[in-house]
This record gives sequence, structure tokens and C-alpha cells, in this order.
Amino acid sequence: MTRVTVIIPAYNARATLGRTLQSVFDQTHRNLEIFVVDDGSTDSTPLLAERAACRDKRVIVLRQQNAGVAAARNLALAQASGEYTAWLDADDLWHPTKIEKQLAVFANAPEPPSFVYTGYRLIDTDDRILPNFRTLTDVSGHTLCRQIATNFFSNVSSIMIPTELARRFGGHDPRLRGWGIEGAEDLLLQLQLSTIGPAGCCPEALVGYRMHPHNMSLGHKRAARSNLRALDLIEEMDPDVPGWVFRLGRARTVGYVLHMLHGGDVAGARALLWCVLKRQPLYTLLTLALIARWKLCAALGIGPQRDPEVGTDFLQADPVRAPWHGHMLLTSWHRRRLDAADAARREAIPQPATGTCSRRQKGI
Repeated sequence: MTRVTVIIPAYNARATLGRTLQSVFDQTHRNLEIFVVDDGSTDSTPLLAERAACRDKRVIVLRQQNAGVAAARNLALAQASGEYTAWLDADDLWHPTKIEKQLAVFANAPEPPSFVYTGYRLIDTDDRILPNFRTLTDVSGHTLCRQIATNFFSNVSSIMIPTELARRFGGHDPRLRGWGIEGAEDLLLQLQLSTIGPAGCCPEALVGYRMHPHNMSLGHKRAARSNLRALDLIEEMDPDVPGWVFRLGRARTVGYVLHMLHGGDVAGARALLWCVLKRQPLYTLLTLALIARWKLCAALGIGPQRDPEVGTDFLQADPVRAPWHGHMLLTSWHRRRLDAADAARREAIPQPATGTCSRRQKGI
């Protein structure tokens, strides 16, 4: 059986680490190497991790002084022995078939994917499924331009990557934390991987992404700045992507303005809105119009299909029943332009001989 390395960074995760680890222990794919990286916790997280290691010999506990999730993930990645690596935040859950189904996507793909992701469901502190304001979207294939333009993300707990390919990019970039904008490390790595190969998708909601007051993703001001910086880094890395694609992607961060207003941060919302408008005014105004249309449709009950499993315990819900839709905030004209841009990039990639994998796809 293929060996998969699982990396769980944990900082003061006493309340959720046990359930998170159990969802790994319950995987139908058994050949796992499980790293729990304590990131300088001040609660009983290290003790819980050590107890788990005594219970299951696949668990390896690493410890570091608090340095952030990127450093914690990379500490374990440097020691990983699995052919593939999958990350799991210490408050998220996996459906028991998650690893098995992702490996099947890798095995059956006509072209080796640079990563495979799954769908996810938002869950509360009691593991119950919450309504998801973002639609699940299939971006499999060579879709770098579409991912940039839509700020598409799954989340780090849903992604599996060939270990050596993840190492090629140094894992998750710790510089974002150093710049005070931690949060988009997973988006950055995903886009980096998409510059060299196709994405693979397992269209089932196999991850429970927990929402609670301490979620890093709820720091909307920091998240917006982190996303913008990630796009800047990708633009520097791959200058062949058309500039309008990045302008469209940056305009999408205006959505954080609404979250900040909802949270009472009026000054921060105003500053972010001005920043985005100044850099790409046309696309920002277009995005705001599309958001308004989407909210109106949702209010009238004509928006995307509601998840029939809302309110159900995540592990009891059917992952296949989660609804998947197209991108929320794109006009049909932009969809066609993005598809054309991605097709042009695909044609520019040297094709491997039949039955072989190109050096570029292997990350060499």
C-alpha cells in the first residue's frame, strides 16, 4: 500500500485534537505516517499528542517554539517518508474514506496531478454541518488562471501532494508570518503547484472545516492582505499569466470588506476597499455588482442549492450529497476568457511521451 504522511500542526488545540486524530485513525487507508507538531502550546496539547503516540505507533510527536503553522508543517515535511503528504489542521475532521479516495484520483488521472483536493463542509464546535456561503467548485486540470482569478481555495486540510513536489517549493512559505500576514500559505502553495501541473479533484465533501471564534480565517483584514501578497508572489514567479487575470483575482478580495463591515471594523473595511479600488477599479466595481446580484438571488431563494445535510453530524453525513456549482462571481464572458487563457498555457507545456511523466510534471 502507498504510504501517506499526515501532518497536523497544533497550537493550544486541547479542545479538538483528540477528535481530529481519531478521524485520521479511522481512515480506511491504513499505511499512514502521522506527525503531530506542537507549535509551542501552553495548554495540554503536548500531553494529548504523546498519549496518542502511545496508543498508535504511527504517531510521531515533534515540538518547536511557537513559530506559526508554516514552520510547523515544514518541520514535519522535512522528515516525511510517505510518497504523498496530506495536511490536517488540529481542529478539522476527515471523512474515513478521504485518503483512499484521493489516492484513487492520483492513480486514475490521465496526467499526474500536482495536487488533489476534496470538497469540504463547514462545521461548528459540535461537529454539526453549517451552511457554506462559498460554492464547491471543480477546478481540475490546468486551471491556474481560473484559480488566480477566482481566488479559489479549498483548504489545507483537503489537499494531498506528492511529497517531493511539496519539498521542491519548500513546503508552506514562512515569510507570510514574518510579514505579519499569516493565512494564505495554503493558497500560495496550491498556486505554485498549479504553475507546473494539473489539479486533481475528488468531488465529495470529505473534510469538516471547523468554524469558531479563534479561526485564523476569521481575521479578515489579515486574510485579505495575505491573499493579495500570495497573488503578488505568483505574479513574480510566473510572468506569462496575463495581467488581467491577477487584476480580477485581486478584485475578489473586496469580499473581505463585507466581512469586516459585518464584524464592525468600519475603518479597516474602508482602508481595504480603497486599496483594492486603487489598484483595479473596474474589476472591483464589477465584483461588487456580482456580489450584490448573488446576495439578492440568495434572499429570493433562487441561489445555489442548499446542502441537504446542514445540521447533521459531519461524520454521519453523506459526502456525495454536498452540492457543487460553478464559480460564484464570474460573468460568462470572463469564464470564456479564463478557459482560453488556461488552454493557451496548457498548449505551451511540453507533452510527455505516452506512458511517461515529463520532468516538469515530476518537479525536476
